[in-house]
Amino acid sequence: MSEQNPAELAAKFVNYTSKHIFLTGKAGTGKTTFLRNLIELTHKKAVIAAPTGIAAINAAGVTIHSLFQLPFGTYLPKAPAAEGDHYNQQYNTPKSIVRHLNMTASKRKVLTDMELLIIDEVSMLRADLLDAIDMVLRYIRRNNAASFGGVQVLFIGDLHQLPPVVKSTEWSLLGQFYNSAYFFDALALQNNPPIYIELEKIYRQADEVFINLLNNLRNNQVTAQDVALLDKYYKADFKPSIDDKYITLTTHNNKADALNKQSLEELKAPSFLYVAKIEDDFSEYAYPAEHILELKVGAQVMFIKNDPTGEQRFFNGKIAVVTSLRTDTIEVETEGTREKIVLEKYTWKNIKYTTDKVTGEIEEELVGTFTQYPLKLAWAITVHKSQGLTFDRAIIDIGSAFAPGQIYVALSRLRSLDGLILTSQISGSGIRQDQNVSFFSKTKESQENLVTQIRTESDVFLRSYLLQCFDLAPLDNYVYEHVHSYTKDINKSAKQKHVKWAGQLLKDLTEVKANASKFLAQIQRMYEVKTEKGMAALLERTIAAENYFNPLLVGFSKRIFERMELVKLDKQVTAYLTELLEMEALFYDQFKKIRKATALLNATINGAEFTKKDVNALLSQAERAAVMEKVFAVPGKLDFTAKKTKSTKTKTAVKKEKAPKVDTKEVSLELHKEGKTIAEIARDRKMVVGTIEGHLAHYVAKQEIAAKDIIGSKKLDKILKTIRELKTMQMNPIREHLGRDYSFGEIKIGLAAYLAEGE
Repeated sequence: MSEQNPAELAAKFVNYTSKHIFLTGKAGTGKTTFLRNLIELTHKKAVIAAPTGIAAINAAGVTIHSLFQLPFGTYLPKAPAAEGDHYNQQYNTPKSIVRHLNMTASKRKVLTDMELLIIDEVSMLRADLLDAIDMVLRYIRRNNAASFGGVQVLFIGDLHQLPPVVKSTEWSLLGQFYNSAYFFDALALQNNPPIYIELEKIYRQADEVFINLLNNLRNNQVTAQDVALLDKYYKADFKPSIDDKYITLTTHNNKADALNKQSLEELKAPSFLYVAKIEDDFSEYAYPAEHILELKVGAQVMFIKNDPTGEQRFFNGKIAVVTSLRTDTIEVETEGTREKIVLEKYTWKNIKYTTDKVTGEIEEELVGTFTQYPLKLAWAITVHKSQGLTFDRAIIDIGSAFAPGQIYVALSRLRSLDGLILTSQISGSGIRQDQNVSFFSKTKESQENLVTQIRTESDVFLRSYLLQCFDLAPLDNYVYEHVHSYTKDINKSAKQKHVKWAGQLLKDLTEVKANASKFLAQIQRMYEVKTEKGMAALLERTIAAENYFNPLLVGFSKRIFERMELVKLDKQVTAYLTELLEMEALFYDQFKKIRKATALLNATINGAEFTKKDVNALLSQAERAAVMEKVFAVPGKLDFTAKKTKSTKTKTAVKKEKAPKVDTKEVSLELHKEGKTIAEIARDRKMVVGTIEGHLAHYVAKQEIAAKDIIGSKKLDKILKTIRELKTMQMNPIREHLGRDYSFGEIKIGLAAYLAEGE
């Protein structure tokens, strides 16, 4: 048997099985690269999510809470025991979440269509949150029989890095249901555990001694020799010279901020301030860079993105020194070279997932952007924020207050031990990993077992996929429910005219479904013959079935589109047209499934890869796009993915939709001038308060509105006083000084006022 790369095995498990997968690997083994490549190639409808806003932005996905509309806090699979001390604690249960699940049709469709859920940075994912995801998917997809409602889940992350955060009060509740807070102890995975695959080739380190040390840290096998080796790098009072390009890794934000602030103040050059441009919806809690970046010539900085030009002039974590500054230009010299780089701003995207009305595929929709120079001050950084970065030299100052995994994360940022300085000694007892993680890591299969397992699982997946794609029962049930939704209610009289047409549609579909059921029985029988001849016969029969069923499905779609043209002649029928459009989308989706099933079977028999490109090549969208354009050529906006409302749109609303797009900040400004509060503007515009505060801060900086009119004179004076006392414009230290009575949005407005003063 030929040796297979673990990344290739993982991709095969994703693409050709329905098994959940846990993809892990030491720092620097290429987990992020795997994710990017997978999204480009997989034929499955995939969605990326992450536990935090910053992790989601970095993974080019969305947060778990926003995707599944989950409340923050503890989730319990059922009410806790009566005798527990839970009466003063807040928690959510399946009933409470479902009761408040006000999900748009667009989001429901994404969750219904999704075939693959990718969760990045899974070390931080709590077991109870994963069970909440499982519950919502089962509920929305109406599939309580399969974990996650039949969605395959790919978990990516390194459990030897940062653990999930659980307060002791929360654990008093969670401990009744879970062995640990880690994702792998979720109830949803107990009967369907993920395949454990580890990427092993390290791209960051080449030094075998260092690699062995890191392995021992991960595996709870730290030896006396390892401790002695680390002790060689202990220098308690080490103070680097400014030319040494060391970065200090510490445990807390305030310590890192203080080190950066102090170092920046020591430079005699003048400060330059660079304000990020934030457009539309981008939460301040997910800002991937400083909102206001303060720099001086001589400042030590770090790149926080790889070079977007592809020229590899710098990478995420590369240290540099600022050599020249102007109001609109930053020039730096990178570590280890004499090359000077004039930087361009980088735009981070905030996306949401939606369903394309023409193709029916899940696609990303841009909802906001954050544009800033991809730099941050780099005399110090927290261990938490260093994940994914690579350094040549680092001072590690983590003392005794650290979670399991922080020492490993900190050390694994380095390319080699040559660049290591420890300012606190590390004992063998202080670097043990969590026993739950060690136990779970023992479930990792050998490569031989994985190769055998993938053959079995891909066979099961293909058979199941064929049966699913030719099963017309769900479509028949949907049309049955649609037909029985016609009533003689006066408010639905426009719809009632078409009841006979709908009845005939159901009758004809039921006949086709009966034939499909006979073909499903044939698949069951023919799939038992696993010989080359047997599989060839199955392919031949499947192609014949596609040639029979798909023209019929196209015919049903055509009948619905023709009926919509008749319906459009009546008034106030938007709701009914939307129902018809949704029903047609299901016929089209069934058509696509059958096309894809045949192509996937063909590729498998011939030993060929089947990718997203192959799926796209199956479907010619030009004709469908023309039909859909005709469908939407009606007064008002037809969109089955929009949230349904009780009333239809007025002519005034139509005119507003056709108006040229205005700057979203200007809309907030006008509403502010009308006397509305920030909370009222946010509610009216369906945006978060922080976004509106960012809009108004823009006009405060331009001196078009007064900061005191927004946050009041008292708060403004206190913020301005703090900025002058701390001599910084970084929001975190200002917030820590002021306390939680001041939001980041209020501080942002205060900073804008400070900039407007020109101090």
